[in-house]
Amino acid sequence: MKTKFLKFALGAAVASTMFLAACGGDDNGGLPSAPATSSDSSVPASSDVTPASSDATPMSQATNPSEANDPLASSSSDAGTVPESSAVGGDEPQGTGYTPGTLQEEIAKDAPFVEASSANGTLIPVAELLASVQPTERVLFVIRHARRGSGTGKEQKLHATGVNQAQSLGAAIAAVNATDPIFYAHSDYVRTRGTALNIFVGRGGDSTQFQSTIVGKLAGGGYVKDSDLLSQHADEDFEKNQLKVFASWMYQGLYTDTFNDLTETSVTFLTQHILPAFPPEYRIGIMVSHDMTVAPLLAYCTKLAVNFKAYENLDYWLGYVQGLAIVISADGSRKYYPVNGLYGEYAYLDGAINRS
Repeated sequence: MKTKFLKFALGAAVASTMFLAACGGDDNGGLPSAPATSSDSSVPASSDVTPASSDATPMSQATNPSEANDPLASSSSDAGTVPESSAVGGDEPQGTGYTPGTLQEEIAKDAPFVEASSANGTLIPVAELLASVQPTERVLFVIRHARRGSGTGKEQKLHATGVNQAQSLGAAIAAVNATDPIFYAHSDYVRTRGTALNIFVGRGGDSTQFQSTIVGKLAGGGYVKDSDLLSQHADEDFEKNQLKVFASWMYQGLYTDTFNDLTETSVTFLTQHILPAFPPEYRIGIMVSHDMTVAPLLAYCTKLAVNFKAYENLDYWLGYVQGLAIVISADGSRKYYPVNGLYGEYAYLDGAINRS
């Protein structure tokens, strides 16, 4: 790897870490809040699985007691040849899914994939996209977590509605593919792991057998160069709304003092972190991240075709369990699609007005 590429990635990582520590990887105002109901109480502190049906196994029944109390604990697995997911030590997996070249080589390689995806501006239901994947293709979903509670820190768990959103997505996936093992990864935030876990449970998995991988870069992606300037611009220009600052950078090229280059950062994120972490023995992968990480990546991958222009309307911003699908052909070529993971009675919540 060329020195320039490594310096770029290291600098982006430092700023990204500072930004996520400040804002928790999520917007504070963004999308409309879900209507309060008697069932939408916060998820109990002792569990990040509240089954949507009797078929789901509560975390309190875990064979390993620490799993029920520590949402980031990894349970043991009765792993076969290819388990439902794989546990990789450390916070940045040394995967074999992709071997990148230099930054400029990867930008040139990715350009035709982005161009071919530039007409993909409408979010496609995750299950529909999954059903269209050919036997010789692989697909990796990089999505925002499900609806969280009121906090934004690392330990904030999912709201009860978020648990059901994730389990509904898992059930929709099971309806089109109930057998292929799925690789799960997430950032080091409790709510991203909780989302992956509840997708697994909704698909019919036993929560005590869930395994996943932490990919540290899923918390931030390296897009923010100066987190202090982000807060300053949000306060001065948009009444403390960081989403509008993000969108103005993504679509209008503003605030270059605050953000790193969209193309360079996205290609680095894809080829240095996302694709290498996706093991080649899996056909399906799900990585759970945050809105301020997934939105710019998706904007880049679709050549700004997807509309996240929050400076026009906050409802345009990325919703919960929405994100990017990367379809990988046998020859290594890629196609990018925006996807929507909201299903059932929870689909009306937190969805923006331009969604399918």
